[in-house]
Amino acid sequence: MNWIVVEASEISSERTAQVAGLRHDHIVSILKKKTNDSVLVVVPGLGNFRYQITMISNNKTVLEEVETLPRVLEPLTIHCMFSLPRPQTAKKILHLAGAYGLTSLHFFATETKNKEYWTSPVYTKDWKDLLFTGLSQTGNDHLPSVHMRQKENWKQFLTSWMGSVHILDREGSCEMQKFPQSPSANKDTLFVFGPESGWKESDHLFFKGQSFTKISLGNINLRTEFAFSSLLYFLFRN
Repeated sequence: MNWIVVEASEISSERTAQVAGLRHDHIVSILKKKTNDSVLVVVPGLGNFRYQITMISNNKTVLEEVETLPRVLEPLTIHCMFSLPRPQTAKKILHLAGAYGLTSLHFFATETKNKEYWTSPVYTKDWKDLLFTGLSQTGNDHLPSVHMRQKENWKQFLTSWMGSVHILDREGSCEMQKFPQSPSANKDTLFVFGPESGWKESDHLFFKGQSFTKISLGNINLRTEFAFSSLLYFLFRN
């Protein structure tokens, strides 16, 4: 945790904030901060700041804003859709999305066998905290929007998407290295990650009928979190 995440609702009119729980413990036990020391703070939607510690008690730390810092990271303005992954995989996806500042994430159960994953706390209540772990690592201040689409049809969602749709597939005809490198060029682009068992033949026929581009990250099978991190690397490196 390089940055302390403070939500705008936690900041008073005097530009002070009180943090408790894991954030307080991190400041005291990991960062070894004391009164009058400063910490780096990221406020989702507002930016990066330096705050001074004005008080430390047994269970909370009081912070006061002293300086606005330049934005440390330009977010990746892309959208991603996932075939409902295992909760442990989703944790990594949410962390990376928060770290890079994606615009939105969309989760669909494209297969019947994984619908029980919806009941996991990752999808019901923990997803925002997992995004915050990414923000606290990089200082990104853009909080991705997350959509749990339990009752929606994923194919209808793709056909109604207003921007371009790119399907991640090992045998895709377009290599990722040839994709436009500027993140700003991908503002309305949706990248679609399928189940780790692979797309069904009926899915490929659907993609072909919709003229969706299939993009390859390389001629190997990747687990979803590795494919996602590879995509982020390709887009972010420039």
